[in-house]
Amino acid sequence: MKKLLYCLIISLAFCNVAPVYAEHLEPTEQTQVVQIYTNFKSVVGNPEWVLIVRDVDTGLVVPYLFEVKNQDNFWLAFTYGHNYKITASTLKFGEHAKINNFCELENCMLSGKSLYMTLTGTLTPDPRLLKCNVMKYAGSKFTIVKNN
Repeated sequence: MKKLLYCLIISLAFCNVAPVYAEHLEPTEQTQVVQIYTNFKSVVGNPEWVLIVRDVDTGLVVPYLFEVKNQDNFWLAFTYGHNYKITASTLKFGEHAKINNFCELENCMLSGKSLYMTLTGTLTPDPRLLKCNVMKYAGSKFTIVKNN
């Protein structure tokens, strides 16, 4: 609950809009996706990555919090509009160290493009030890299959 509150506060601080709750997302259709794959050599501490996606057409804001617990991770961040911006990408290493604009994702307007990211190297407060490879591709829906 504390982490959800943290994301909502960050969302308000960065975007100056009301928070969005999951129940309000059901009628909205997912359009693009940010796929994130990690293969770190090592991870220092217990970093948390706050990623905030904003649909520029509707103002819909969706915060994501990714906790780095392993060297290999797979995460998804869905967008709910054709035109969107990543308004925050902050990697925190506790209270004293953070990387703002992590992987240089912030404030780039993306129209009809999805992202495929691979993160490799050593995850520390020194961003020079990490490689972010970000590829853009024509937006397509990411299919999720529900097991019955």
